[in-house]
Amino acid sequence: MAAPSALKVQLFGHSFVRHLKDFIRDDNTPCFDLNLQRHPLVQYSGFSGARVDTLHDRFTVISDFEPEIVGLIIGTNAIYDSSCSIISVANKIEDLVRTLLFELNVRYETVLQCLHRSAPQASSKYPVDTMWFNNRVDSLNFLLSERLKLVSDSRACLWRLKGFWSISSKERNFAKDGCHLSSRGQHQLYRNIRAAVVAATKRILRS
Repeated sequence: MAAPSALKVQLFGHSFVRHLKDFIRDDNTPCFDLNLQRHPLVQYSGFSGARVDTLHDRFTVISDFEPEIVGLIIGTNAIYDSSCSIISVANKIEDLVRTLLFELNVRYETVLQCLHRSAPQASSKYPVDTMWFNNRVDSLNFLLSERLKLVSDSRACLWRLKGFWSISSKERNFAKDGCHLSSRGQHQLYRNIRAAVVAATKRILRS
């Protein structure tokens, strides 16, 4: 009997995905397959500066790979723009989720929470009022948590990221610019993604 094909997982979104891929490549501890027993094929598709609407132009990387599970790391670049309302960003994310499920036949989607920023300790390429930005993050995460519950057959969820929200964890997990992640932050993101993929895999195996 032929061995079952490996589960395909795709991480898709803005530059955090690319930075995580680079971190895994350069660090000795994490693995591209997330150290999972089933050794899934995990593809990391991250695009610098990507916003929710521009990611529609990148769907070929998903249709070519044909993943069962997609992890979305999106939204941050859109809410950085004050001309974008939180509701419009949530609408675009929900539309993207439904497109992947019903047009590209992804079996399960996990949308990772948008992260706060930490108070910068050095000049940042993307300066912003931290309190204003973090309030927008909270509003978007709340909207997504409610909306994704309504997606057909519970095939999508908002994944609550652990270890990023207290003042002390922000100091550990963010780089000095307050925007990007430190080495510790990359490890923490990796652990969260691993847990999210484990949960999504269990959902698929039960279906």
